Amino acid sequence: MKQIFIHKIILKKIFSFVLILIFSLGILYSQESDNSEKSATETQIVQQENDTSEIVDEKTILPIAEKKLILNKDYSKNSLVQKQIEQYTSNFAKDWLNSVMSESLKYRAYVQKILKENNLPQELQYLPVIESSYKISALSKSGAYGMWQFMKNSISPFNIRINSWMDERKDPWLSTNAAVKKLKENYDYLGSWELALAAYNCGLGAINRTIKKAGNSDFWYLANNGYLKAETKNYVPKFIAICTILENKEKYGLEFPEPNLQTDNCVNFAEVSVNRSIDLGILAEKADIEKELLTFYNPSLYYNVTPPDTTYKLRVPTEKKNEIEQLLASSNLPLIKYHVYTVKSGDSLYALSKHYEIPVAEIQRVNKISGTIIKIGQKLMIPAIKDVAKFTGAKQYEKVVFNGKHKVTEKDTLWNLSLKYNVQVEVLAEENNMKIDDILRIGTEINVPIIE
Repeated sequence: MKQIFIHKIILKKIFSFVLILIFSLGILYSQESDNSEKSATETQIVQQENDTSEIVDEKTILPIAEKKLILNKDYSKNSLVQKQIEQYTSNFAKDWLNSVMSESLKYRAYVQKILKENNLPQELQYLPVIESSYKISALSKSGAYGMWQFMKNSISPFNIRINSWMDERKDPWLSTNAAVKKLKENYDYLGSWELALAAYNCGLGAINRTIKKAGNSDFWYLANNGYLKAETKNYVPKFIAICTILENKEKYGLEFPEPNLQTDNCVNFAEVSVNRSIDLGILAEKADIEKELLTFYNPSLYYNVTPPDTTYKLRVPTEKKNEIEQLLASSNLPLIKYHVYTVKSGDSLYALSKHYEIPVAEIQRVNKISGTIIKIGQKLMIPAIKDVAKFTGAKQYEKVVFNGKHKVTEKDTLWNLSLKYNVQVEVLAEENNMKIDDILRIGTEINVPIIE
């Protein structure tokens, strides 16, 4: 019993010693942690005092849109960024940048406005510089289109439509809204603007897979260790370089105008919902508006005609909204409906004009055709000024009477004669017991219809 008692006393002393040791180590770790944090803070303060570059403290109470969340780092020793800065500050490159930024004046006020409304960094207004040179009709080799370069397979989440009447990727207002939403989603998910921009270039899924493969979510690590494709690796440094140059245009010897958020056309418009075909030229004339202004506001329309049977938000000058709404509500305003016709073998402008009871010259004007040649598969807009059925083309020439003669000259073929006499080439060949590719002998006569 005495030995057991002694053992208990020894165990209690050992247990007390262990508790004291653990407690002491805890205090020591806490002190070291505090000292480490203090040292890091002091180092950061010293670095900020010694750093002559502009660094914005993210704890400053400012709206995000007014901070420089992308240019808040020192890239002076970043070789990828410096290489791009060197490239874009040559004399030729600066001329190009001045030109692009002058072009951007058409839409940049709206881009700035939407970025501010979404509390995003204003540097993102420069992304279309490298995407499209701020051109709404820019088309890439891969099929990306518009100012923000959307692919056809990436537009469905953003309510951007493509049909036989319009391609809304060309609409700088809708595509800006979509791009800002996409960039915001990328940043919210990835937590880094470098990664968010990389994802805009190659896709969020691709960046996720790259991060998992590398086991690292730092963009510069991914870029410098071969995890990114060359295009994406250079995309972010190029954007940062462009931002640096354009944000310091005086330093780099650039001269370009700045947008006006109060007076620029791109931020001064109203929308009117329409669900029928309206010729912008007719509307401009009736409302006493410059047609060029209406087409500026509605660039996605292929034929300057709003689509039928679907709702379209027609942009108009703010001061003209009420007048235009009244015009559209009036039954006296001639709203022309357009048929989309696909040209088939043997079709001619003459046959189409006869069927739709509209002059050939009007079909030529609407479709910007200078001559009479139309191609199989070509889509034509036919103003439907009369209520007629769609042209089938199949039986149009069965009743043509071949009561005329044509003397063959050197350059004649059945093909060009069919155009001259507005008749199907197959019918012309059949009437003369020939094949459509037969060579005509100069001086011979062939049967042709006489057009009254």
